[in-house]
Amino acid sequence: MATRPAGSGVLVTLVVFVLTTVAFMVAFVVVLGQTSAAQEDLQKIKVTNKSLTDRLATAKTQEESLNTIKSELTTERDQLKSTVAQQESILQGVDKKTAELQSQIDGLNKSLADATAEHLKAVEDTKNTIAPLTNATTDYSRSVEEMQKIASDSKAAMEQDYKGRIQDLQKNADGLSAERDTLRTKLEQAEKKLALFEVKPEDPSSLVDGHIIEVGGPDSTVYLDIGQKHRVVPGMTFEVFSTPEQVQNNKNGALRGKASIQVLRVTNDTSTARVTRSSPNQPVSRNDVLVNAVYSPTYTYRMLVYGKFDVNNDGKPSVGEAAVIRNRIQDWGGQVIDSEKVTGDLDFIVIGNPPPKPTPLSSTADDIETQAYTQAKNEYDTYERITKEAMDARIPMLNWNRFKTLTGQGN
Repeated sequence: MATRPAGSGVLVTLVVFVLTTVAFMVAFVVVLGQTSAAQEDLQKIKVTNKSLTDRLATAKTQEESLNTIKSELTTERDQLKSTVAQQESILQGVDKKTAELQSQIDGLNKSLADATAEHLKAVEDTKNTIAPLTNATTDYSRSVEEMQKIASDSKAAMEQDYKGRIQDLQKNADGLSAERDTLRTKLEQAEKKLALFEVKPEDPSSLVDGHIIEVGGPDSTVYLDIGQKHRVVPGMTFEVFSTPEQVQNNKNGALRGKASIQVLRVTNDTSTARVTRSSPNQPVSRNDVLVNAVYSPTYTYRMLVYGKFDVNNDGKPSVGEAAVIRNRIQDWGGQVIDSEKVTGDLDFIVIGNPPPKPTPLSSTADDIETQAYTQAKNEYDTYERITKEAMDARIPMLNWNRFKTLTGQGN
């Protein structure tokens, strides 16, 4: 049996090792390629994921913007609905006045038709009167001709008379039409100025709310005969007069006493106050009378507050500053009517600064300008309406300065 050379085992081992190494290297290269491809795919997935995340964030931003726009459009729609309702109310008033004027015109037209019918009847009667004469004998031909001439003259005179009456009626109809157009114009462009009413009761003592019963003490202290049971509260102010007969308005409608006081402390029956304004030549004394237009020991004043006020004197009237007046009225026992409707049971109307009359829109006005004009016109029209209704109902109106003066707050 032949023997294998000693070097053949090593060679085989070496060959196996080389083949194994080659196979391992091939497998490593394949795995490395797959790993690289997988990393590239992973990177692509990350990029895709980031893109989707960015698009999602953009979509959320767009959704928020759309929600904001939707909210703004909803608010604008509600405002436009309110404006349309107010305009419809105005148009209903115009339609009612137009219907009344049209009824008057119809009446004139009927009178004109009746006059025309009377004229035609008179002409027909004249013809009927002439007809028998035309059938008379030749002996009466001259009389017939004379009668015809008389009838012709009478007819011409009657026609002229009725033409004049018809022209007069037509002029009246034209005048009513012009008056209707004028009323429409005045309704659309009402320019009424604010008129202040004077508070002048027949009995001056009816405005007196209390009296000073004692003068003295530190810081110009005075004592009043009204207290907690009379609905007096600390902080309330009064104007001081020597007698009830002095409680009256001057030409500017500003009620002004010889002094002003402010309540510091309140007991059940009396109050302690300090003098905040006085006249050197008219000192405060015992039995002086007290006045505050908002306050009454036995009566609750009903007051409507409307408009923009400049309470802080910064030259910028605002609706928010009206809250100061409302709170003061309520704190001092009055009742604030939260409405824009003038009713006959109101005691006073506290009116704000007159709004400027809006300038008409140009033909190139955009939506924002149109909306601003509509709001300004509504404010102007409402102010004018409340002022007119207050004057018609003879309800006293107070602006901010007069309100302060009437309640003892003016400097």
